Amino acid sequence: MTVKALYIMSSPRGGSTLVSLVLGQHAKTVNLGEVCFIPKLLSLDEMCTCGQQLNQCGEWAKVFTRLAAASGVDMRAKPYGLHLDDAMKWKDGSGKIDHQRQTKARVAIARWRVAADSVGLALPPFLGGSWVTPPSIKDGVNNTMKLYTAAAEEWNSDLVVDASKLPRKAVHLYRAFPDEVRILHLTRDGRGVSASRMGHMPFERAAERWHHYHQLTTQLLGKWVDPAHRFSMQYEAFTSEPEKWTSQLCEWLNIEYDPNMLQFSNDSVYHSAGGNPTRFKLAEEGIRPTDDQWRSRLTADHIARFDAVAGQLNHQLGYQ
Repeated sequence: MTVKALYIMSSPRGGSTLVSLVLGQHAKTVNLGEVCFIPKLLSLDEMCTCGQQLNQCGEWAKVFTRLAAASGVDMRAKPYGLHLDDAMKWKDGSGKIDHQRQTKARVAIARWRVAADSVGLALPPFLGGSWVTPPSIKDGVNNTMKLYTAAAEEWNSDLVVDASKLPRKAVHLYRAFPDEVRILHLTRDGRGVSASRMGHMPFERAAERWHHYHQLTTQLLGKWVDPAHRFSMQYEAFTSEPEKWTSQLCEWLNIEYDPNMLQFSNDSVYHSAGGNPTRFKLAEEGIRPTDDQWRSRLTADHIARFDAVAGQLNHQLGYQ
């Protein structure tokens, strides 16, 4: 089986959970959730979307067993034994932190790897070959593809969806497996994203993070990924016309569109790892237009501060 993977690149609170769940409803597609955080989810006994702890989910057990046969590591027994990447959780973000694993030393190492990797990705394409990629990043990419393969084979899927949202990881996956990996760049108005993160961090920091994420994503995709192998979509457009945009995504991914992808039921059981609480509410709420409470929540001062930090990029991405 030739594994094909869709990697979703979006900022936190950018809509990747909903889009990945919709795509995961296709009969030949499986939504894995946020693969980068699977080691942490296992280590901290966090939940699968089915409602069981991930390390006790029967469906994931099949994947981990097949993956162990291919890699020699059973992640249920040794969550960090198979290096996937250096995904971190921060105090001013959402989600639990594995403090036993995410020590100051490991954070420092991860930042060093990012710095080294940034040098390689800044080189011209003809110079930025695999020889400048840190070995740990190569290992993370290869191990991630092993996990994709195990999930695709065990769940009889033609396409796996990974909503991990890590820009550099997406590019390295594509460079290593250009025939198998496709990338979706999902955007949401930065003012809405920043407003939704105000409960976790200062507004200006949220705006800075949104700007950094999408600036980096735009640069990396433009430089390293074939235009035919990347797709850009506004989350607001998707939630306003889900049938239109889901159909376009399916056509681009070369899978047949099924209207049932947009129907959610209390009887449906999903097995994705990580993501925000949206994944538990779709049966009751369905796909609703994007929340635009930021328009009344943000003051004129907020808007001015956002524009100073990220206004130009927000406009470039189609938001006025």
